[in-house]
Amino acid sequence: MQKVMRWFPVVASACIFMIGCGGSSHNSGTVTPPASNVPVVVTMQDQPPVGLTTLSFGIQVTGISLQGSGTPVSLLSTPVTVNLENLQTLNSLLANTTAPAGTYSSITVTFAAPQVTVINNTGATLMDGGTDAGCAASATAACQLNPALAVSSLTISSAPFPLTLTAGTPIQIALDFDSADSLVNTAQVLSINPTVTATTNITPNATTSDIVDFSGGTGQVTSASNNQVVVMDSSTGESLTLAAPMSTVFTGFNTSATCTTANTFACVQTGQSVNFNFGVSGAAGSGPTLQSLNLNSGITDGLTGTVVSTVPFEIVVTSEMAAFSGGTSGLLVGQVVQITPAAGAVFSAQTNGATLPAGLTFASIADIGVGQSVLVDSTGFVAGAGVTPGVLTTDAVTLVPSQFGGTINTLDAGTQSFDMNGLSGLFTGNNITDVTVDTSTTGTTFTGDTTGDFTGLVAGNTVDTGGLLFNSATVGGAPVLVGNQVGVTEAITPANLPRRK
Repeated sequence: MQKVMRWFPVVASACIFMIGCGGSSHNSGTVTPPASNVPVVVTMQDQPPVGLTTLSFGIQVTGISLQGSGTPVSLLSTPVTVNLENLQTLNSLLANTTAPAGTYSSITVTFAAPQVTVINNTGATLMDGGTDAGCAASATAACQLNPALAVSSLTISSAPFPLTLTAGTPIQIALDFDSADSLVNTAQVLSINPTVTATTNITPNATTSDIVDFSGGTGQVTSASNNQVVVMDSSTGESLTLAAPMSTVFTGFNTSATCTTANTFACVQTGQSVNFNFGVSGAAGSGPTLQSLNLNSGITDGLTGTVVSTVPFEIVVTSEMAAFSGGTSGLLVGQVVQITPAAGAVFSAQTNGATLPAGLTFASIADIGVGQSVLVDSTGFVAGAGVTPGVLTTDAVTLVPSQFGGTINTLDAGTQSFDMNGLSGLFTGNNITDVTVDTSTTGTTFTGDTTGDFTGLVAGNTVDTGGLLFNSATVGGAPVLVGNQVGVTEAITPANLPRRK
């Protein structure tokens, strides 16, 4: 299933850019390929597992190559680590490159170094087959495992292969990593047997004219000049160069000594924390184009994470900004850390200028809820010892979009919302059995249903959702997700409705 989403608001996730032919680089300078070469954009997304609550799933993509009648064509030359847990409703860009025109029989993808953080709700201690002490059964406690790869390389030769690349016709190859089938629990020993399918697309988006559009960037600006913004992606540590045309929308940027007009390119400065979305046209020699850039005010030394406990306030780290990872040791992606807001710490929601539905606030530690994704600014970190997590103090906590799945229980067409149950153990272990998904705000993207809008949803649909999550203490009932992405992953149709007896 292709998950290319529009942006409101941007979800934190992995965004990687490379360009080249048979030898990609981390530089997004444009290269004009030979006329016989075909622009190829490679993306990855994920289907989350069922029955095991994963909070972080990092894996290294070490190679991608097309096989034809001659020498395999490499689309990726440098290993890249992606956090699959960030890709439930979004795509990640793996390569923007070229390949010779012709027919290819298959694609081979290789992996290394998997690492998962889970809540072990299997009922017994879960091991990873190595020297790790294991993960005790718990309804709420998160623990980190390093499972072995059952196989490190897989080849896809089924549809859409054999695949013909035609000169002058850019193509997107979307790799769908299926965590649900890839995480294997054999006698309480967790291993990884990668399961990946592929789809292709040659049709540009009617609105943006891009062959693929991406949301999900959170990072730190390393330079801004000549109508280009270079961002160090916080999920991967990769440098991403984005062309900033006149159409780029800037939000959250105030005036300064060098910026006399708010929300303009001149306001972008080195060291700023930003979230962004961009597109790739697929045109020969073109790089990615910045569509929207939002300033995360007050964040200079930040990291993102998923809230796993409110008392104490704890998160599982899902990404780290370059300034934090470069200057702090003892805290890695996938680990749990306790967050201590300082007196006067600022709480805000990453709305990117949009208006929230009435009654939803994120203004203090009382508004923290399990399952939320947050971006925090570090003012100090003390490493933990053993099973005791480290402690991070902060002066700013920003609510950013979460991603999780469930089943539609009931729908309310009048409010353009639905009740979702069938939630992961992160929620049910904390006595949260359902979430209200509000799609009334303009900008919600629907995929996988019959109409591409709210009217195509049906009770019983299995869906992945993304958006800002407000806790039940704030709204006086079930938590509310302001849904900017709703993707149907299993549809209910007359053919598969349960039969009445």
